[in-house]
Amino acid sequence: MAFFTLLGFAAKSNKLVRGMTNCLNAIRNNKAKLVIITEDAGKTRKKVVRECQSLDIPIVEFGKKDQYFRSLGGNPACYWAILSQEIVEDLMRELKQYGGD
Repeated sequence: MAFFTLLGFAAKSNKLVRGMTNCLNAIRNNKAKLVIITEDAGKTRKKVVRECQSLDIPIVEFGKKDQYFRSLGGNPACYWAILSQEIVEDLMRELKQYGGD
């Protein structure tokens, strides 16, 4: 799926952060343009969702933690913040093409 290819590109260009703490920092510093939360994120998602809602940062719930780990490597994570508006636009187009929101 091109979605994970785009995330890989974002990671290589330092426009992707992973993990709850890094995402919260990006949100609070107004760097996050989109936050992706995996479907298996658990109860801690409320904190991230609240922060995003208070600053009008879009949130997408998509995929499982293992899918991201297989595609992007590194430590498994449930939270991802995209720091580039251009990449966000491409990701949203991809998600709409595959029926995700």
